[in-house]
Amino acid sequence: MRGFKALLSTTALAALSITAVAGSAAADDSIIKDRRIGFVLNSKAMAVYQTADAKAECPNGFNDGPREQFVKFFPEGTKRTVADTQLKYEQEWWNPTTDASWEPQPFKEPAGNIGIGLNLDGKVGPKDFTSPDGEKGIDNQLYRVIGCIVGWRGPEGQSRHFVKSYQQKFDYNRTMFEITDVDSLTDDNDVTVTLYRGRDPLYSNAAGDFIAGGSQRIDMRWGKQFIYTVKGKIVDGVLITEPKRVTMPESTARGVPKMDIHEWRLKLKLTETGAEGLMGGYIDIERFYNALGQNWGTHHRSYGQESLPSEYKALYRNADFAPDANGRNTAISAAWDVKFSQVYIIHPAQQVAAKGDKGAAAEAVPAR
Repeated sequence: MRGFKALLSTTALAALSITAVAGSAAADDSIIKDRRIGFVLNSKAMAVYQTADAKAECPNGFNDGPREQFVKFFPEGTKRTVADTQLKYEQEWWNPTTDASWEPQPFKEPAGNIGIGLNLDGKVGPKDFTSPDGEKGIDNQLYRVIGCIVGWRGPEGQSRHFVKSYQQKFDYNRTMFEITDVDSLTDDNDVTVTLYRGRDPLYSNAAGDFIAGGSQRIDMRWGKQFIYTVKGKIVDGVLITEPKRVTMPESTARGVPKMDIHEWRLKLKLTETGAEGLMGGYIDIERFYNALGQNWGTHHRSYGQESLPSEYKALYRNADFAPDANGRNTAISAAWDVKFSQVYIIHPAQQVAAKGDKGAAAEAVPAR
């Protein structure tokens, strides 16, 4: 028996040694293959600077939602018709104006100069924010619009929650990018980043955490409009891309299924299992508002105390990009907190080899 136990002990030690050697070999084996590595978006939320009690950024409290505004517009006991009350309010909701006199009370914008985002224009302007770590010139005027609206605040504000959950749930929103010509995830002064839309679900473990190492096929048929190539660099493990006008898939079940972003760029901390950081750019106001309005009506927006007519006015009041013929800006700077998981991106030629999909082989990546 003693000899048998000794044999078991020796066998166990040998097995542990083999596992350790295998683990060491795996650790030394870089995830970068053929100078390329892919990532898929698994979490996205508008960047909102928040303190624990909100008193620093929202000292006057949060903005009213539809229900609160309706009571102030039409106090109980006042004899009014449906056309003078409910329909009048809904008219402003679906056909908003920038008339400031419509507001039942002043709109509450965040106080202070601290904000999260990127310096999109390379300047330090009077309305720019300073990041929590001290960087000046941060362009995120959308924060002035949504920063004191309950529905846009974390962790589970209504708009914040659904944008994130729909991005994770709907394959239509499967945004990913691939870095090519990459020699190191620590420092590389010349890499190429290509945006794609994927075709497959996100991979998660039993605890529901998104994991690395999955695979994603590229949507070369319906996703061509979402393919863009941009140059970038990696500095101290941070990927920084050059600006590019892009269109990204953005379906929230009922809303407009894409978002136009001017001067889009990434600033992400890279690892072999994922990437995390900020995405920034200027978003088209009318498309953004249209997506919000078509997604949920007045009743549903009440859950997050979110009044779209008030937001519409604030969007144009703080717009800082893309002036129209009359000089009115039509886009507003914004930033997103984003997280990505590492994936193996399957290109059309690889899909052909795997499934014999001849049609996919004929599709070329459009230069955009």
